[in-house]
Amino acid sequence: MNSVLQLTAPAFARAAGFLRQARPLEHMLFSFHFEGGAVEPARAALLAFQNRDGGFHSLEADIGFSLSTVLSTCHALHILRELETPARHPAVQRALDYLLATYDESNGAWPIIPPHDNSQPHAPWWHFSDPTAESWQGLLDNPRPDVLACLLAFPVEKTRHLVARVTAATLVRLRATKGAIEMHGLLCYLRLYREPNLSPELKTELERVLPASIAQGVERNPMKWTGYGLRPLDVAPWSDSPWRSLLAAEIEAHLDFLIRAQTADGSWAPHWNWGDSFPEAWPRAKLQWQAVLTLANLRILRSYGRLQSP
Repeated sequence: MNSVLQLTAPAFARAAGFLRQARPLEHMLFSFHFEGGAVEPARAALLAFQNRDGGFHSLEADIGFSLSTVLSTCHALHILRELETPARHPAVQRALDYLLATYDESNGAWPIIPPHDNSQPHAPWWHFSDPTAESWQGLLDNPRPDVLACLLAFPVEKTRHLVARVTAATLVRLRATKGAIEMHGLLCYLRLYREPNLSPELKTELERVLPASIAQGVERNPMKWTGYGLRPLDVAPWSDSPWRSLLAAEIEAHLDFLIRAQTADGSWAPHWNWGDSFPEAWPRAKLQWQAVLTLANLRILRSYGRLQSP
């Protein structure tokens, strides 16, 4: 029987060396997850990105401005959950206040990014234009389910009524869904499904809708995994994923692909770029993405038992 491909101890050491030179957030998170590092330095590195309005900025490396965004705030709350931060923590409370303040009642959704003048560095897909009815429809799948996951992760009295409204609206949305859910929306729903505080009705509906979207949306051809798209481990980044059985062979192939895709400096590079937009800023954003992806890939490989023991 063929042995399973592993990320070797020297390859892991190169990745660790890369992360130790990264920005403090990824460095401290690596220390926490892999070296027994204390939680407080990791939490402090994250809270450096929290603005006065309670929202977070710049955690999405493709957005180079300092305004708070719902996108970064959700990302921050997911990290705070991983760091076992209680709901009563002031940073969590302020982030929840930001999400309460940015909810658009008339559209039943959150804007993924705020209005901005487009002069600060950002990827072309984050260029701001006035929202239309059509674009608000997209926000019902991204970021609304992700925000709901965050609200469920940190249950507090002040968000209880909003959680009830958004849960009901999400059920309506899913029941009306026909065909595959777009990639980014699907990822939001997958994060929502992992939330233990999910209502039974919503859990049942997600179990009905998500398998077909996964089957239609995941790129199964390894030759295309260097391009931008939904890949097997995007759907099942952890070995205990309920969707692992839907993509068993593809996940094993993708793990092999990840191990072989590590670059000489120990990092993993993004499989996208900004094209002609802000060429002077892209190298820094790319370096940040390398750190984010390297940490994420090490955690994936460890979850699936693909890290060689030292």
